[in-house]
Amino acid sequence: MGINHHDIGLDDEKLIAMYRTMLLARNLDDRMWKLSRQGQAAFVVSSSGHEAAQVGVAFAIDPDVDWVLPYYRDVGMCLALGLSPQDILLGVFSRATDPTSGGRQMPNHWSFPSRHMFTASSTIATQYPHAAGIAYTLKHQGIPGVAVVSGGEGSTSEGDWHEAMNFAAIRRLPVVFIIENNHYAISVREENEVAGSIAERARGYGMEAESIDGNDALTVYATTRDAIERARGGGGPSLIEAQTYRYYGHTSEDRDSDYRTAEEVERWRKKDPLLRLHQYLVEARLLPDALERELEEQVEREVALAVETALAAPEPDDPFSHVYARPIEPATPASEIEMPLEGESVNLLTAINKTMHEIMASHSEVVVFGEDVADPKGGVFKSTQGLGERFGEDRSFNTPLAEACIIGVGVGMAASGLRPIAEIQFADFIHPAFDQIVSEAARIHYRSDGRWTCPLVIRTPYGGGVHGGLYHSQSIEAFYTHVPGLKVIVPSTPADAKGMLWEAIDDPDPVLFLEPKKLYRLVSGPFPEGHHRVPIGRAAIRRIG
Repeated sequence: MGINHHDIGLDDEKLIAMYRTMLLARNLDDRMWKLSRQGQAAFVVSSSGHEAAQVGVAFAIDPDVDWVLPYYRDVGMCLALGLSPQDILLGVFSRATDPTSGGRQMPNHWSFPSRHMFTASSTIATQYPHAAGIAYTLKHQGIPGVAVVSGGEGSTSEGDWHEAMNFAAIRRLPVVFIIENNHYAISVREENEVAGSIAERARGYGMEAESIDGNDALTVYATTRDAIERARGGGGPSLIEAQTYRYYGHTSEDRDSDYRTAEEVERWRKKDPLLRLHQYLVEARLLPDALERELEEQVEREVALAVETALAAPEPDDPFSHVYARPIEPATPASEIEMPLEGESVNLLTAINKTMHEIMASHSEVVVFGEDVADPKGGVFKSTQGLGERFGEDRSFNTPLAEACIIGVGVGMAASGLRPIAEIQFADFIHPAFDQIVSEAARIHYRSDGRWTCPLVIRTPYGGGVHGGLYHSQSIEAFYTHVPGLKVIVPSTPADAKGMLWEAIDDPDPVLFLEPKKLYRLVSGPFPEGHHRVPIGRAAIRRIG
């Protein structure tokens, strides 16, 4: 290795801890594959070969202020950041005490709120907009943290990755993208999935980017440390492409001999990250035989005890809990006509605008964003007019034309302390965000066993009646009212618009707020002053018959 650990700020003790973590990750991965062959683990995701790319990154992270969004192969990263072998195995065995999902998800779908590790799903690349949203929160609130998000090279073909890279670069956000390039998306070789260079793509977005030897733990650590320090100091986002290799199949369900040769695997094993760090330690006289034996025995005992304890843990027994953070409970039905309300007579559009002014004045954590929402335009229907002038352009701002990014960024904001109101300009064009709404926002509370919430409001004009033709007149509610974890509401009066929007912003669950644009200027009525709420899920009687 060309780098000396002292020159990059690593003392001897920390370097040995890095080696021990890599050794633990390898031992744990080998044990999980053995459990799979024995029929005790139904599904295993391989990580052997990636240890340097993962642990080197993790040792550069400050978990007290930084956020991390690891992907499913990041066993070493998660061990370094505080998950134990027992924690990971509880997920492998789908046990109720699994700290990442309560046994609800497949293995390696990480979540660790106390260490700022955001919940992950099986959907590829959705984590990147989340990281951008978290980074926006950190910058907006003046927190000296950085969001670090990882994925494989296959994920860089997804639109979510490109949209997040673009947004992060435009906003100069404190986020570091880690791409662990093992040259295969399951069986698809890199030359059939990546045009050009991933690092060059990142430079095209105007950010710092490096392609490095991902099997050299010291190089990974030093490069990540520099990127994090740059982001923390206001230097914007970076991408690190760590060139590495996985020794086993994509998962226990993948036979890698179908698409690569044993000779190829052996060539990469000669560049093994553990062997390389081991050799460095030996040459630096930091790993005497006695210490080496002690470390190996320690990790073997730790993994063996973790297996025994995790296998004995209870299985989940309540698969339908935590679908909503605030479930809609049946209540006494309305039996009398709702009393008339008093207030200035306004139309529906004005009511929505006035309510957002009220909300943003009351809650400094609320931000409004989407296409054309910023002043002086103030939205194509003028629903957000004046918000930027009154509350600042960091709280009411335009985004690129990228619906998945808009919602995904909102998910990240909601996770990290903001109360986002994301606007999709027309409901007809919400469908590129379907994954972010259905697979992410609506699933977060359930899949994290209630440890995360997603207080995200999605506003969008919908329906016909304005001569919008085929693609500006659709009613989309049927797609989304069937989604567990998502609440869908439609106001029909100015008073309802105020009361329901206030309820939506205070709700811990994601709420899709559909605005019937035909009624924007057609319907007028009283706008109640002061406190006014319309509970979600409770009907009102407006007239008998």
